[in-house]
Amino acid sequence: MLASYLRPEEPFARRYDSQPRELACTAASPADWRLWRDRLRGKLIDLLGLPRERGDLQPEMLEEVQGDGYRRQQILLQTQPYVSMPVYVLIPDGLSGPAPLILASHGHGSGAREILGEPRIEEEAQHIAALNYDYARQAVRQGYVVIAPEQFGFGERREPAQMQAGLMTSSCRHAAFWAQMLGQTVIGMRVWDAMRCLDYMETRPEADMTRVAMIGLSGGGTVTTFTTPLDDRIKVAVISGYFCQWRASILAMAHCECNYVPGILRYVECGDLAGLIAPRPLLISAADRDPIFPLAGVREAFAVAERIYTLLGVRERLELEVFPGQHVWSSARVWDFLRQWL
Repeated sequence: MLASYLRPEEPFARRYDSQPRELACTAASPADWRLWRDRLRGKLIDLLGLPRERGDLQPEMLEEVQGDGYRRQQILLQTQPYVSMPVYVLIPDGLSGPAPLILASHGHGSGAREILGEPRIEEEAQHIAALNYDYARQAVRQGYVVIAPEQFGFGERREPAQMQAGLMTSSCRHAAFWAQMLGQTVIGMRVWDAMRCLDYMETRPEADMTRVAMIGLSGGGTVTTFTTPLDDRIKVAVISGYFCQWRASILAMAHCECNYVPGILRYVECGDLAGLIAPRPLLISAADRDPIFPLAGVREAFAVAERIYTLLGVRERLELEVFPGQHVWSSARVWDFLRQWL
């Protein structure tokens, strides 16, 4: 009798289990790793659908206000044809020379204003408090210059229908479908925007571009995970609430459509991307009860990263912080880690 395979996910799971990732890191020496790194970087650029040319950013100052211990500027940048991006630049008061730069990437919610700690409605205020989410403001109060982009599909960068639906509603879904049908990805759009933030900050005297870190929670962790491998200007990375094998996270439960990169599992799993960040310092921050990025999957991905960092002789530059709680930003280790390596 012919076996019955009626579950639609069955063939995919079988293929995942039976076929190794084609570009998983199997390097046995630093020389092998360099060859692997260069090959995977090229493939990742293709899979994300990144643009190939950088145009004029045409920066336009929209607003400058004084905060508590820092100035906050809102600037509009043209990141590629037909794509405008508001960014927020935070500058500590009394800055006497260039300071280390933090590129702070927000996740799902109402946009960059949340990580600035600037709620406009009560729902935002509750979201910030629940997630300890104002890490851009935390960073400038630590003395860093900060740039926080409004990510593609959030805040001011949404379609009218989502704007009418409420401040916390994103435009991720149909943007993801459009992007994939045109050979791009929403993650790729956000990665490109993050790179253009660094292009812009290279023109600013306040930023020491030899000391740049990228940080983010959840969707911000996603962008950090994909941007840091492709931009060597980022010297240190902090990934919170994301770094987890995709089989255990975005393929195990409902996640936003913006999380998916067509074809990527043919080549790598999430842990392999740390091999493109190495040998730069990397802090993985994970909650022990995160319901959407389970700790077991985090540990599995971290083991891949640990093998690569050990191979390169820089195991001390890789850390896993596991803290009690759920899907939130932890400040327990991040600022000490950044002071150590930045």
